[in-house]
Amino acid sequence: MSTYNDDEESELKIKTENTADNTKGDLEEMGDKMKAGAKAMGNKMKDPDRDMEMEYDKEKLKEGTY
Repeated sequence: MSTYNDDEESELKIKTENTADNTKGDLEEMGDKMKAGAKAMGNKMKDPDRDMEMEYDKEKLKEGTY
């Protein structure tokens, strides 16, 4: 026997789906930022005189996370 009525169950399902969608988007964004950071670090290793923050920002632009 359910402790929720149909409206409450429907609302709970919608909230759960929204939370899952938000989490997926956040994880994808974090992955893109990590990828940009790794590429920036690679560029910095090739040329130690490069500005790490500038390299990271440039890679984020390429990844579309800016």
